[in-house]
Formats: sequence, structure tokens, C-alpha cells
Amino acid sequence: TYSINMMLTITRKKELLKFLKSLDIKLNNLQLLNMALTHSSFSQKDPFLSNERLEFFGDAVLKLYISEHLMNKFPQYSEGELSNLCAYVISEKVLSSIAIKLSIKKYLLVGINEKKDMPQSILADALEAILAVIYYECGEVLTRNFIVKHWTSYIQSANLSFKQQNYKAILQEYTQGNKIGLPTYKVVSEVGPDHNKNFEMTVLLNGKEISRGNGKTKKEASQNAAKNALQYLNVI
Repeated sequence: TYSINMMLTITRKKELLKFLKSLDIKLNNLQLLNMALTHSSFSQKDPFLSNERLEFFGDAVLKLYISEHLMNKFPQYSEGELSNLCAYVISEKVLSSIAIKLSIKKYLLVGINEKKDMPQSILADALEAILAVIYYECGEVLTRNFIVKHWTSYIQSANLSFKQQNYKAILQEYTQGNKIGLPTYKVVSEVGPDHNKNFEMTVLLNGKEISRGNGKTKKEASQNAAKNALQYLNVI
């Protein structure tokens, strides 16, 4: 358990209860929730009054349940693919986006400067601190359900994006892992008018061409070339 003795005004208690209602969660320890919503710029950088320690634990909780979910959802993925997907869905960008959707900014206690121009990191850290509070107060099942509920759409979109665009990263990871050199890419041809070009790229491994790919942009062509290289190497 995690205990903290912090006086809360009636107004602040009402704000926190309103926030919990929006999250559809019940907590007994409003003081702990208040701490999760208190940035160090507000608490004079005291780690025992701000959300820093809760954020530390919430980060571990998030990684655990996201990793567990990805393992179960994508049994066909390699460790590298799971790592890449996990890194994105627990990134500051995704966390701050979820924090905005949950209106966390409205309830955050921050310094004057941070209030004027709040960086993504403050929102992301507050969300992780809230996850720690949910874990402490509600247990594993509710925490897992909360994370899956709010992260599912980002996992789905990231997975789709990775499938479409991440062949180059997968190829590089495979060649590095198997110590067969790093792939390089070269434009073979570029035809058509500016508004409707078609590029052909080749993938070279140790100077030897192993595949080619076409696309409307160099990026698309290189990704298709990498995909063909993975097929040539029997990786996919």
C-alpha cells in the first residue's frame, strides 16, 4: 500500500471526484490521486509531494500490461516486432494524446510557466502516475482493463502502420541479428512527370542486389524493396 497525508480542500475533492466519474473509476484515496496530478513545478520539486515516484511505478505497470497484451494478441510476432510496437504505444506522444482525451490537463497542478506552455512530457508522466494509483487502489484486473480500453485503438493503428511501413526496420534488424551486413538502398529508375512519378529501388546486401521494389515515392519504393528482400530471405 501507499499512504500519504495531504490536506485537500472541499473544492479540490469535488474536482477529483468529478475526474474519477469521467474515468468511470472509484478510488478511496483521493490524496494519492491528488499526488498523481501534482507536478514537481507545483510542489517545489519535492519528489515526495509530486507525482515523480508514482510516475516511476506507473511506467513499469504500463510496460507490463502492454507487453502482456501484445504477446497474447500477436503470437506470430518476433521479439523485435513486439519491441517496436510496444515502444510506440507507450511513447510520450501516445501517452500525451490519451491524457488529453481523458482531460487530465484540466485537473493537473503545475507551476505558472508550465501552465502557460505545458509540454507533452508532463501529461504523459501524469497519466503514468494515475495508472500507479489505479493499480494500488483497484488491483491488477481493473488496471489491465483500463489500459487495454484506452490503448487498443493506438495498438491497432500502430500495428497497421508497422505492417505497411516497417519492412526496412525489420530487414535491418534481421540482417544485424544474423550478422550478414547492413542493407543499402539505391534508386534504379525514376520515370514519369512530377505529379505522377514511379520509382524503382534496389536493396543491396554486401554489395549484391537481393531485391527490387516500386512506388510513387522513394520511401514507398524502398519499403516495397525491403518487403521483397524479406521474402527472398524467407523472413516473411
